[in-house]
Amino acid sequence: MPRIHVKEKVLGGKGVVFSYITDTEKFYYREMVKGTNTYRYKLIKNANTIESAVENFIDAYTELREEIKAIEAGVSFIKNTKDRDNESDISKLNNYIKKQRQKSREISNCVDDYLSRIRKKVDSGLIVEKTYNDKRLILRNQLIPYLDSIKITKTIQIDNNTFNDYPFWRDAAKSTRRLELIHIKDFIVNYCDRNNLIASGVDLKSITPLIKINESELDANPPLIENENWNSILNGLKVLKDNSKSNIRTDYFSKMFYRWCLIAKNSGLRPNRELNQLRWCDVKRENVGRWSKTDQVMKDKWVAVIYIKNTKTGKQRTVPTNGVDSQLTQWRKEQKKHIDKHYPGIEITDETLIFGNPGNGMKQFSYNNYNRYWYKLMEILKGKLKPYVFSDRPYTIYSLRSTYICNLILQGKDIYTTAKLAGHTVSVCERYYAKLDMGSKAKQVTDFQYGVQGRRKTDTGSYIEDDIEQGITKHTQSNWSKDDSNSYQRSSSKNRSTTNRGQTVTAEEQ
Repeated sequence: MPRIHVKEKVLGGKGVVFSYITDTEKFYYREMVKGTNTYRYKLIKNANTIESAVENFIDAYTELREEIKAIEAGVSFIKNTKDRDNESDISKLNNYIKKQRQKSREISNCVDDYLSRIRKKVDSGLIVEKTYNDKRLILRNQLIPYLDSIKITKTIQIDNNTFNDYPFWRDAAKSTRRLELIHIKDFIVNYCDRNNLIASGVDLKSITPLIKINESELDANPPLIENENWNSILNGLKVLKDNSKSNIRTDYFSKMFYRWCLIAKNSGLRPNRELNQLRWCDVKRENVGRWSKTDQVMKDKWVAVIYIKNTKTGKQRTVPTNGVDSQLTQWRKEQKKHIDKHYPGIEITDETLIFGNPGNGMKQFSYNNYNRYWYKLMEILKGKLKPYVFSDRPYTIYSLRSTYICNLILQGKDIYTTAKLAGHTVSVCERYYAKLDMGSKAKQVTDFQYGVQGRRKTDTGSYIEDDIEQGITKHTQSNWSKDDSNSYQRSSSKNRSTTNRGQTVTAEEQ
């Protein structure tokens, strides 16, 4: 126990406020428990001098009351119980109180110890490297600087209000702040509290504030499903590939990135966790062709079936794909040609990473390389991509995965199948993507019941490009006009006579 630097009695001598010589600007309130020879302590907030400690100790005194009362009640019960060895029981109670006395440690030391334990879990295969890196960056780069900014360095100083200002202090996206608070709470609960380093009065359930994410903010990686967006991406990838031939490394990566993007969009694999760790043995070719009665031959159709073992959720899955087989076939030829010319000592086997780095023994490329090339691609396509209807956020490399999932829904795949192929739970799929399902049913929801069934085709229009006043779109499929009563007329191709339809919506709604 360090020596006391300064102290002063309060409450007529019932308690004492003091500071230790090791930290002269932190003051505590101390009171002896009646019937024992032990003290209870509480840090005094907003006190850095003995005068301010005497002024502000009352909050610390109040917080200690319930704890002291409970201990005093236990002592009283023992003393008033017959046929018991009171002195022995009180001695045991004193020892228990001393053992339960609040411990405290420097938070920076706790973080180091906690991360070393997480590191052991990585080394033993219980968690992945990314989990460790996320925790390390959040705790060292965000938690400790935040606590320093509010002059908290020890675990005993953490209380119910410690993290209330974190969402305002941290300048980042709401989803990022929310994730960081989850990791911080995990550190407080599973390390600090488990080691009895948090004061007993702290409510661990609400130790960190709750950040709610609106549905409109969930689309952090908007899909590339707007008209012509994917064609623009393909053109941009070709430009990027043609402009990246300065040396053998950039030439290889640009060709690989082209195939990588197409495969990511057509398989829905998570970029770094799944696609970048894919080996040649994890993909099988299957011929799902059919027999042609007209030609009397079997029409081949080769597809790639991907078997994903190492997933984010821990659940393995199988993903049959369209458009991946041809890309893998072309990439295998391009990769072999490049390696045979520049790295003749490297042998490609079933265990080799599909997107490995030949300049580093076919090990995985840094994910930063992919992000950097995606940024270059977005610079090439600046102003050429239409925004996603449900989000104003920029397209990211994860938009390739979002595009795959959204396309499944737009193709009419049920939500269960979509979730299985994407490696999501059904609830996650419904939360993020199912709103598209109603958009794909626009024809069924708004269809008029008249004429020959199945004759009407769904038309699309733009409020920017089309002539709204004349009711003409760029892709007009039928000659429609409006009469004076706001009902629709359709011109007959046979006799040009018109048939009035009942009014279905008001002019304002149109």
